[in-house]
Amino acid sequence: MTENTVPISITIKVAEEELKYQKEVAIEDLEEVIDTLATEMGQQVIKASIKAIDDQMVEKVPKAWRNVGREERWITTSVGVVNYKRRIYLDEKKIRRKPVDEVLGIERYSRMSGRMQEMGCYLASEGTYRRAANQISWLVKTHVSQSAIQRMVWAVGNRIVDGEESERKRVFEAGVGLEAGQIEAPVLYGESDGVWVHLQREAQRSTEVRVAILSNGKKPIGKDRYRLENKCSISAIGMSSDAWEEHVLRTAHEVYRLENTKLLITGGDGNQWVRHTFDRFSIPQEFVLDYFHLKRTACRAIKDKRRAIELVKTLRSEGFEAVQTDLKNMIDQAEGKRKQELVEFYEYLYNRQDILLDLEHRGISAPSCLGAMEGNIDKLVVHRMKGRGCSWRLPGLRAMLALCRHHDLLGHHVYRYLPLEQIEKVPHRRMALEQDYSEVINKSMPVFSGPDQSKPWVISLFRYTHGR
Repeated sequence: MTENTVPISITIKVAEEELKYQKEVAIEDLEEVIDTLATEMGQQVIKASIKAIDDQMVEKVPKAWRNVGREERWITTSVGVVNYKRRIYLDEKKIRRKPVDEVLGIERYSRMSGRMQEMGCYLASEGTYRRAANQISWLVKTHVSQSAIQRMVWAVGNRIVDGEESERKRVFEAGVGLEAGQIEAPVLYGESDGVWVHLQREAQRSTEVRVAILSNGKKPIGKDRYRLENKCSISAIGMSSDAWEEHVLRTAHEVYRLENTKLLITGGDGNQWVRHTFDRFSIPQEFVLDYFHLKRTACRAIKDKRRAIELVKTLRSEGFEAVQTDLKNMIDQAEGKRKQELVEFYEYLYNRQDILLDLEHRGISAPSCLGAMEGNIDKLVVHRMKGRGCSWRLPGLRAMLALCRHHDLLGHHVYRYLPLEQIEKVPHRRMALEQDYSEVINKSMPVFSGPDQSKPWVISLFRYTHGR
């Protein structure tokens, strides 16, 4: 050792193989050399570990399989590029099998490890593919193209969505039980809304993304600032209303202990599918028209903002009948386009008069924890998928929605992928009927979303019509 150097000696043993490294490092280059050393040693350890796994698999491979030699493979990991050799077998059906790749979860023709793919997806969910490629190339000191990032996004994101869809079919079509969640929610809050996203190279020019959030309340994080507690986010595209409702219910059941939930308070803009998002929950519900949409609609129809806000306050405290006469007078006094806008606003309120009142004016003492939908849509969809000329292919949009929804879990490499295999459906016996009903019409009954939806006879009718 000289005055300006530091001796470094590292010995790592993997199974029966020892990896040794000895070098004297100049003090001024210490950090750079250690960084390079960690990368090189990591690659060697991965290579030696794969060799040890391959040797162990020899004893576990079925005797009917025939060894046809070894093949080399290159794969990019979080510590750089690693090349290794593994044994290749022919099974009973003469199909080439690679036990090491199967154990490690490395797919055919894949050039990225699973951890590497999750890193790329985490970065891609925060910025563009080009930016994610530059960031991950710098992190692993290996060039990664933006096309590779796109392939990672499509592979991981669609794998997540396929698993969720398989789980939904197993629960609602095959009748498999679902383990209940652990979060207590005596009062559960839910909101839903949609946002349109531009498409490219698809039959349609845009598509609607459905988003829903659930929570069991809110907690203060500062002065006049709150955060939803135990929040659960759900998003999807291309789903029918029935599948969407099932997807929301399955996700909620996995997170919360719904058997202990006494009341479900929901909110939204009052559109048809928004009001029926939570219909599958066998829990008394109260739907409240979202304040943001009500205020925006009022301000557009009534040009005087102060007067519009006062009208909204009256609607939320006294109901539609308290402003009905004033609105008719405003319509009679208006002309042209302004009159048409007021007529549309009147019809908007008339069709939603059963959901205008606040909870406290309905005799419900539960606190109102609604109104967070717009901010959550911005975080889940708008910031990443709109603006800057963004347009999407449907598989890419489907995948990116899943990545944004599970952003934190992927960043910590703790996301639990759901199985894809289908379970055989439970046979359903039908009664022999004299008349054959060949057409089934799926329509929601207005009583299920009206002011009487929480009454016992309505709840019983809902359960009967939905086979519960």
